[in-house]
Amino acid sequence: MVSPCNKLLRPNVTRANTAIILDHYSSIITSVRDRLYRLALRVVNDADDAEDVVQDVLVKSWGQREKIVCLDNPPAWLLRMTKHQAIDRLRSARVRSARETEAAIPDHEARTPYRIAAANDTLSHVHRLLQQLPPDQRMVLHLREVEGMEYQEISEATDLSMQQVKTYLHRGRHKIRALLLKEKIVQP
Repeated sequence: MVSPCNKLLRPNVTRANTAIILDHYSSIITSVRDRLYRLALRVVNDADDAEDVVQDVLVKSWGQREKIVCLDNPPAWLLRMTKHQAIDRLRSARVRSARETEAAIPDHEARTPYRIAAANDTLSHVHRLLQQLPPDQRMVLHLREVEGMEYQEISEATDLSMQQVKTYLHRGRHKIRALLLKEKIVQP
C-alpha cells in the first residue's frame, strides 16, 4: 500500500488520497483495538469504563487520523493515548467517589455459590492480587505477560524509560509472588 503520508505533503489532497488515508487508519484501528481495550481494562478494572476509554481514544484519534497514519509506530502512540485516558478516568473516578457519601449498600449477591467458587479459583485470586498493584506496575506487567510485548515496545507504548519498565516488572512480579505466598496459593 502506498504511504498516505507522501500524498498529504501535496497541497491538493484529492478524494482518492482521503480514501487511502481512511483505509490505512481503519486498518491500524482494526489491528490494535483489542489491545487498547485490554490495556484500558487493566488500568481501570471495569469493562464498561474500559470500553468508554477506548471509545474516547478512538474519537480523539479520528480527529488526528492524518497524523496517525504518518507515525512510525501508530499502535504505540494509540496505546500511550489509551494509557493516559485510562489514568485520567481513574483520577476523575477518585474525585467523584471522594465527594460521594461513605454509606455502603450491602451486596446481597456477594455470597452466592457461584461467587464463592470463583473466589476460590486460583485465577480469581491472581486477578484480585493484580488489582493491588499500582496502575503503572499492573499495566507494564499486563503488557509483558499477557500481550507478550518486548521491553522496548512497552517503553514506547507507555512513555516510560527502559529502566522504569524493568523496575516496574521486577517490583510487580516480586509483589505478586509475595502475595501468592502470603495467601498460600503457591508454595515457597
